[in-house]
Amino acid sequence: MKIVEPISRKLISLGKLYLDGLAKNIDHLEINRYYYVLTLICYHDGKLTQKALGEMLGKDKSAMVSIIDTLSEEGFVYREINTADRREHLLRVTEKARRAVPEIVHAFENMNNHITGDIPEEDMLVFYNVLFKMQENLGNF
Repeated sequence: MKIVEPISRKLISLGKLYLDGLAKNIDHLEINRYYYVLTLICYHDGKLTQKALGEMLGKDKSAMVSIIDTLSEEGFVYREINTADRREHLLRVTEKARRAVPEIVHAFENMNNHITGDIPEEDMLVFYNVLFKMQENLGNF
């Protein structure tokens, strides 16, 4: 029998290393996950519903509720009833989030620059194209 390492193991390992490094740079912000989700909510402050955010991220309703509950409990976001459609909840950020998000974005930039610093731009373009194609292939699987 031949052992085949799933590509996902490398991606998961890279993701874990990336998030561990990111967490070390922003541990003073009192947020321990969902960094990117928080930046999206902040960017769309008050114009994004839980449902729309879930669609953007490819997360189901229950996962989004859990994520938003966590960010809410940590004091970063809150839900606001959409006056145009009372069935919807718009996501808003707190002042705590407004202060934290620029640091999170800066940490993303630093991490991205660090892990790609010695990789030529054309190689990164190939890398992103390959990732996109793999994602597309899995979507058609």
